[in-house]
Amino acid sequence: MENTELFPRLRDLHKRCINKNIITNTFFLTPREQMEARDFCRRELGAEPFFFGGYPEAERRMAFFLPDWADPDTFDPSPYLKAIEARTPFAAPSHRDFLGSLMGMGIERECVGDILVKGDRAWFFLTPAITPHVLDSMIHVGRDGVSLSEIDFEALPHFEAELKEVTFTVQSLRIDAVVSGIWKTSRSSVQDLVLRGDVTLNYFPCMDKDASVQEGDMISLRHHGKAKILSADGKSKKGRTFVTAGVFV
Repeated sequence: MENTELFPRLRDLHKRCINKNIITNTFFLTPREQMEARDFCRRELGAEPFFFGGYPEAERRMAFFLPDWADPDTFDPSPYLKAIEARTPFAAPSHRDFLGSLMGMGIERECVGDILVKGDRAWFFLTPAITPHVLDSMIHVGRDGVSLSEIDFEALPHFEAELKEVTFTVQSLRIDAVVSGIWKTSRSSVQDLVLRGDVTLNYFPCMDKDASVQEGDMISLRHHGKAKILSADGKSKKGRTFVTAGVFV
């Protein structure tokens, strides 16, 4: 079924990019929306959008259509999204605290990218239109005072997801077997969870316990977390496949 809001928007942005020879972009998209956008653009528009969310490992990213004169390697993101640094010297608010404060200001979620928190400092990304309002009006996160400043993208610290590696073997690379191995849950229980819609594969609900998994796939299990398949190769003496997954912590 066609995404009734995203797909028409992508058509319009692609058309404007071509007709006006300008860079066009969406708001921040979820990982699932990014996959839908990529598939739609390849299939319907014959185009390959460029995704960027402020830093290389960003989860929430914008989709950009670039004219011939623009290059992803030299792309300047500053006209299209802003990087904000927050300091809370007397507290350590959580991701939820920052998101709640932004949503409490009436800001739509699609206008906010990733929020990265480390102790009494945090960094998040905004669309340009709302940035002045946030800088002027956001003086608290929960009950704690906060000071905000816009910073250059080059001044951002290096962000890298922390993964806990888990290695196990499976008879076949079926999703029920892989989820069972990652979270040390019985295979019969996983099959029930799959049928309930509690498992996603590459950000889409997966209700087929026989679905095949491969290296690079993202898997999540409701109330347990998210993992990435880092490798799926090599055989044990009994012919089982070695799998290494990185669980996000």
